[in-house]
Amino acid sequence: MQYSSRFLELNVPDSFLNINKIPDATKFITVMYICLTTTLFCIRRSLYNKLILEDPDVEYNLVTSPILQMVPLQIWKYPTSLVLSNFIDTKAWKVIVNLLNLIIGGSFIERNWNSSREMFKFIIVLGSLTNLLIILLTLILSLFSDKVRLDIPLDGNYTILIGFPIIYRQLLPETTIINLKTPRFLAKNFRFKLLPIFVMFTMTITQIIWFHHFAQLFSIWITFFASWSYLRFFQRLTPLNCPSLPTTNSRGVQETLIGDASDTFQLIYFFPDLIKPILRPIFDFIYDLVVVKFKIIKPFHDIDIDIGNSIAESRGAKKITTVEQRRRQLALEVLEERMVNP
Repeated sequence: MQYSSRFLELNVPDSFLNINKIPDATKFITVMYICLTTTLFCIRRSLYNKLILEDPDVEYNLVTSPILQMVPLQIWKYPTSLVLSNFIDTKAWKVIVNLLNLIIGGSFIERNWNSSREMFKFIIVLGSLTNLLIILLTLILSLFSDKVRLDIPLDGNYTILIGFPIIYRQLLPETTIINLKTPRFLAKNFRFKLLPIFVMFTMTITQIIWFHHFAQLFSIWITFFASWSYLRFFQRLTPLNCPSLPTTNSRGVQETLIGDASDTFQLIYFFPDLIKPILRPIFDFIYDLVVVKFKIIKPFHDIDIDIGNSIAESRGAKKITTVEQRRRQLALEVLEERMVNP
């Protein structure tokens, strides 16, 4: 879909908007999302109507259903909420955004992955593990600060809102979404690779300035790092869901690539250039700690990086040339020049 005017250009790939047939996992998750979100609304409204008769000052936002919502104080009684909260929302804007994200974006992602299993793993399994981590961190923080409330439910459904933009960046890195033409000082070519940090910046600012819910802020960033970590180190790719992979290896066994080892998918490249010098030593330290010292994650080999770069370039990603590579290239050019002109 393309739209152009004197003010802006809108460009969204037709493959992204193709929802003639919603894939199986996306269809199931969307139906569950609609049913459980509607159920939660009915339960809360019914409870509120009863409570308001006893206490006219009761706040609707404090009416909860711990079976569906993650309430830290009651998580031990209702651990089902770690899973079921992946399918609910209480805010109208988030319901609309997530439904569009699921129907359009979910269909696009599942078709590209060609795997319903991966879609279930990303939204349900990864989402539930992330929710468990968020609850544990919230409980720990409550020991040090009275401002962390354990009776207010945490949003357990950030995987779609935050995780999907990371996947869009992976699959459509250089594709332009909006190109602002005027006014000139705001002119900007907004591509999918900028979407994750834009979403994170917007949600972080709103939590800090308006909502002041710092446990929710931790939830947003934990979901971001968890989603990236899964795609970077753990997702399994085969020739069925990634045509750029060779069909078999030298021994005739079907090739499987774990994670996305491409240079462009490094965590540092999700952030603006202005803060990269600050973040790079931090990320390098964490990588050395997790991968090199404690070996929690298996390091990538050169062949993995080469294949990852090849896949990323086939998706339109620009090749990243490091300082070392530029020096090597310059040295080769000087050597060739000397050989031609001794």
